[in-house]
Amino acid sequence: MDQEHINKLVNWIKANQNYPIEQLRQSALQNGTNEEDFNAALNIVNTPATTLEYKGVGIRFLAIIIDYIILAWSFIIFFSSTYTNGCNSSVHIGYTSYDESFHGLCGFSADLYFLVIFAYYVLLEWKLGGTLGKLATGMRVVKSTGEPLDLKASLIRNAMRIIDIIFFYLVGAISIWNSDTKQRVGDRLAKTVVVSKNSIKKIL
Repeated sequence: MDQEHINKLVNWIKANQNYPIEQLRQSALQNGTNEEDFNAALNIVNTPATTLEYKGVGIRFLAIIIDYIILAWSFIIFFSSTYTNGCNSSVHIGYTSYDESFHGLCGFSADLYFLVIFAYYVLLEWKLGGTLGKLATGMRVVKSTGEPLDLKASLIRNAMRIIDIIFFYLVGAISIWNSDTKQRVGDRLAKTVVVSKNSIKKIL
């Protein structure tokens, strides 16, 4: 689904509501719109809360900081270990002290912690609609139609975080700035949006 195209369809359907829905459907399909996009637009038109308040870079960056603080403290409290002989693995999280002891996670334990981080984003956005950072800042992640996130969409959305991390979230910020619905790359592929929780309270 193309969210920007769906938004145009929503406006078109609203402007022609005096015509039968099936007539509008046939007209849209004849002009190149697919059935899925039309149904998504129609669902938005017929939903009581039709206006989703998309959230931009600033508030989303604040949510990222909150999540990073939570993950950092969980690392320090629950996961960090000391390796007296240092860490020889290329995969590690931590630092080497003056006595050459490594403090952090090394090898398999580091791999496992990366999976914990991935699960944190995937499971919380799937089950709660957002990470603790997003929930604390009044945001939710939903499908572009306003429906709750499913596991597949959450997996796709968060798998693409690697692009954001590699480029220090610059690609994500540019993508959001250039999208009417404020979608980063992961959102576009997963067909999701980040919105104010108040704009979806009648849907969820």
